[in-house]
Amino acid sequence: MPTEPRPAARPVDAADPSPRSRPTVAALLGIEALMLAATATYSFLGVSGGALGATFGVGLGVFLLLFALALAFAARSILSRGRFGLGFGITWQLFQALVGVSLLRGALYWQGALALLLAVALFVLLTRLVRSTPLPGGDS
Repeated sequence: MPTEPRPAARPVDAADPSPRSRPTVAALLGIEALMLAATATYSFLGVSGGALGATFGVGLGVFLLLFALALAFAARSILSRGRFGLGFGITWQLFQALVGVSLLRGALYWQGALALLLAVALFVLLTRLVRSTPLPGGDS
């Protein structure tokens, strides 16, 4: 009677690449959240000033506030070594890079460069934290 193969043991979670990496990543995600909240506020002000249509401006503002809140939760998750912050953060950086490139193509150079720089820096920092974050259901 053949024996069932044993599942491979999960490698022990690695240490953080540097002691300051988690607070740095969390701070940068927090800055992104504040920037999104500021853009949402600008959108609401555009509606009240008549520069944006009410439906579009309010919808855009609510959309941006929801993502700002999600980024704030991701920053908190990174600090507590949770997995949500990594998954959401990496995915968000891909979208932000697309937005940054679109801003550059639309002749918004400093805004696009800032969005692209933050996206690339955070993507690299977040991917460095993947191995040092415990898997769900782990002992730690």
